[in-house]
Amino acid sequence: MGLTIITLLTAGMASWGATGKIELRPKGYQLQNEAYVVPVADGRDTVEMIETQNAELGALRRHITVQDGIVDAISSDIVALEASVAAEREAWESGVEKLQKANKRLRSPWSLGIFGGYDAVGREFCIGAGITYSFLRF
Repeated sequence: MGLTIITLLTAGMASWGATGKIELRPKGYQLQNEAYVVPVADGRDTVEMIETQNAELGALRRHITVQDGIVDAISSDIVALEASVAAEREAWESGVEKLQKANKRLRSPWSLGIFGGYDAVGREFCIGAGITYSFLRF
């Protein structure tokens, strides 16, 4: 486990090569404060590494911004989908209630009806309205 941690830490280091001679110069040697002075080549490498990392961070930030936009679009789509599912569920429930009422009304043995007929003996037509009770349905 320790070897794995050391390997992971060293893989993230900036350089394996010699960095030249780094020395601490005291205040007063053409410097205002104490500072570490590095050779020019190492300074250029460090600046190049910083610029490269800055470019990588900029690309990552742009990618994250695009991903945030995609996530926001998906989130708004999910909200719209949930609203449409709720509306559809409500429509189904009201349709079921209407069907249940219609079935209850149709199961009733009582009904109102309009009648019409012809009396062959008296040679008359007859029209009427009435209430019926169903003993047998088919």
